[in-house]
Amino acid sequence: MNFKINKIILWPKKEGLDRREISLSEDQINVIVGDSQTGKSSIIPIIDYCLGSSKCAIPVGPIRDYTSWFGILVTHNNTQILLARKEPGAHAATSEMYYEEGKSVTIPDRITDSNKRTNKQVVNRLNQLNKLPSLDFAENTADKKVYEERPSFKDFLAFCFQPQHIIANPYTLFYKADTVEHRFKLTTIFPLALGLIKNETLELEKRLKLLREELKRLVGIIEDKQKIRKAWEVEVKANYLTALDLGILNDTPFPEDEWTLENYVVYLQLIPERMKSFTLPKISEGVSNRIIAYKSKIEKKEKDLLNDIDEKRFKLHQIKNFNNTSQDYRAAVNNQRGRLELAQNGWLSDKISSANQCPVCGTNHESPNKDIQQLLTVYEGLSNKISQINSAKDILDKEVTLLEREILDMEKDVNGLRIELDGISRQNEQIERQRKSIETAYRYVGRIEQNLKNLDEISIDGSLYTETERLRKEIATILDQIEGLNNPKRYNDVMNRISQNITGYKEILKVENHTNPTRLDIKELTLKISSFRSGREDYLWEIGSGSNWMGFHLSIILALHEFFLTLKSNNHTPSFIVFDQPSQAYFPEAIKSDEQQQMSSIDSDDLVRVKAIFEAMSAFMKKTNGNTQIIVLEHASDQIWGGIDGTNYVDGIRWNKDNALIPNNWFYDN
Repeated sequence: MNFKINKIILWPKKEGLDRREISLSEDQINVIVGDSQTGKSSIIPIIDYCLGSSKCAIPVGPIRDYTSWFGILVTHNNTQILLARKEPGAHAATSEMYYEEGKSVTIPDRITDSNKRTNKQVVNRLNQLNKLPSLDFAENTADKKVYEERPSFKDFLAFCFQPQHIIANPYTLFYKADTVEHRFKLTTIFPLALGLIKNETLELEKRLKLLREELKRLVGIIEDKQKIRKAWEVEVKANYLTALDLGILNDTPFPEDEWTLENYVVYLQLIPERMKSFTLPKISEGVSNRIIAYKSKIEKKEKDLLNDIDEKRFKLHQIKNFNNTSQDYRAAVNNQRGRLELAQNGWLSDKISSANQCPVCGTNHESPNKDIQQLLTVYEGLSNKISQINSAKDILDKEVTLLEREILDMEKDVNGLRIELDGISRQNEQIERQRKSIETAYRYVGRIEQNLKNLDEISIDGSLYTETERLRKEIATILDQIEGLNNPKRYNDVMNRISQNITGYKEILKVENHTNPTRLDIKELTLKISSFRSGREDYLWEIGSGSNWMGFHLSIILALHEFFLTLKSNNHTPSFIVFDQPSQAYFPEAIKSDEQQQMSSIDSDDLVRVKAIFEAMSAFMKKTNGNTQIIVLEHASDQIWGGIDGTNYVDGIRWNKDNALIPNNWFYDN
């Protein structure tokens, strides 16, 4: 992407002061030289902030205290774009931005509201200019992760910035790759950055996803219909046999084993029409109610008879008990009367009736006759009781006979009522069976009609199969196209080209064992170095020396940008690189502005290596015809790199406390 920085602009908070502008060459190595705490390391956060970053990483202190707006003027092809963003104050960031685009943009003295935008709007516009696809990387957009969202212009800045804490870091190779979210996102967009995945590929994959979802839906419809049809096939024979049993299809053949669903359906389709003329048994209206009422009447009659029988049985029991008791009493009375029978038959009275003289003592008495008379009176009384008891027994025996006959007759009546009730129940059951038979028939016919209707709905017409076949063919075509675009051979070719570029820059940078093949691992976001001597592969963090780490960092960034330029319209990476103090491994930052002291403080070999940093950049600019802009933030003097082709000494002087990013007259507490 032809996207270069023309100027870095800061607007002061204090009114009446001029803005700060840092002009940059678009086809050279721009070197900003400065002492510590002059603001040069804030350049990367300022550019990143103006390009829509989610947070403001510009260091707190004078730079933010005295600046109201930060801005950059960039060139995109033949267009200028001014991007400015408000200092966030106490907040982590502000969404308030200024955006102006045109053939030639005039930088305003003060930011006004006329061209205000939000950072999201600005990023969306940059995405359009970068021709990035508006498609997500996620297969399931409902559950997509942050790093699976559509690629953004901001993602490709990972290849443009090498801040001081990364440029010689053995564990982190790219900008912001030390955070999990950015690491996953960079891994995701890397194939797109390398041209291994193009907009066309993402569009094809999106189309492929939609086609697969539609095919899955249609196949699901077919499978559901087949399952329903299969279940209906199991039921259809039973339905047909039921129709035969009900007499609805009495003139149709008995099913054969080889009958198919269609054979059954041909006959079952006759049922709805047959039911119009089919005669079912009639049930008289109200017959059930009448039967129930009559049955209740008989049951009440039965209950009354049973109650009468119980009463008569109780009476019979009482009479029999009384009869038995009276007979016992009769026997006792009869026994007593037998003992008095001597007095009654006259023998004893004859003996004592002629004289009142005692036969023993000879004394005359009148009382014996009286006593015998009393015995005779008792005897007659007992005889009367026996006679009464005998008369009562005859009456009781007749009563017992009558009760037994009545009970027997009543039991016969109960049995008759029960026989009648049983007949009524059978009649009622027959009526219920008829009713159920009618209900079964109508329910069956209703079920058949619904099943026939469902059969029409589950019928699989040819259009479904035609459409699924068309989708399968289109999916196969797209898969062939994607396979052609994602050719594994192309991946290896790309990796080999980048490895060759890396080796060339390593040689210039005098990296130890620079001939050892070095390969980019886009999954691990690091480098793998093969050793000719040991035969093993080592990751970057397994290689020693800060100068080597720095050399590998510069080599991979320059190698990648060299390759990006070959992608032409598929290049989505902005064409600028910012390196922050690449010489830190050799040049002690504690040394300030005394250039003679700088030169004398550096070992001659280290001096050669520092100079090699700029020579590698110069070689890159020549190979790429200056199509990628380089910005170097350094404290190494131009005495080291000034004679190298393609270098531009920004501002022409070294930044120090009197000449820094923030001008002295901005400090309104002076």
